[in-house]
Amino acid sequence: MCSISRQLAGERDERRMTVSKMIRWAAGVGTAAATLLTASLIVASAPASAIEQKPLPAFSVAQGDGSAVLGKDLTRASQYVLIYVAPNCRPCDRLVQLLKNWKSPEQVARVVFIVADTGANAASYVGSLLPQGTAAPLVYGDDKGDAYRALKLTGMPVIIGVRSGRIMWSVSGVLNDATTVQSVVRTWVTY
Repeated sequence: MCSISRQLAGERDERRMTVSKMIRWAAGVGTAAATLLTASLIVASAPASAIEQKPLPAFSVAQGDGSAVLGKDLTRASQYVLIYVAPNCRPCDRLVQLLKNWKSPEQVARVVFIVADTGANAASYVGSLLPQGTAAPLVYGDDKGDAYRALKLTGMPVIIGVRSGRIMWSVSGVLNDATTVQSVVRTWVTY
């Protein structure tokens, strides 16, 4: 585990824990209720600045070959989901594995992973969790924590909805209900 992963893995956020508990409770009520609750929690759990559609902050991440990419240049898609994860994080592993059922290159092209590790290790990490035949998502490394700090994250995993260079919503924490998470992400990437 790289030093930034160890440092970040220990951090906790009260809002993240509350959202996580509510999602677990909603999963017991049923998928439809969980989907509605999660959609409302995305807005309710986001800080006021995210609801105000704050700009994606400036940061730099690494591609698999080590070359730097600016946050504003992560993808050509105007609307996408940015997912921040770390190796050796079970909730992060489960979130990455949710893509295993996605065969549509159009959907996967709107999903960007940033991994708290080097660019080369980031691509290996995500690739190891997806079965062969899954469309390859965009994967970047953040071994120095530049994106983590710029995005003001407090834990992992984190899913951020971005449209036209602006953060529209975010949700973080342990996301146990795969159906709900897939529904939220698919709705956003197929919008």
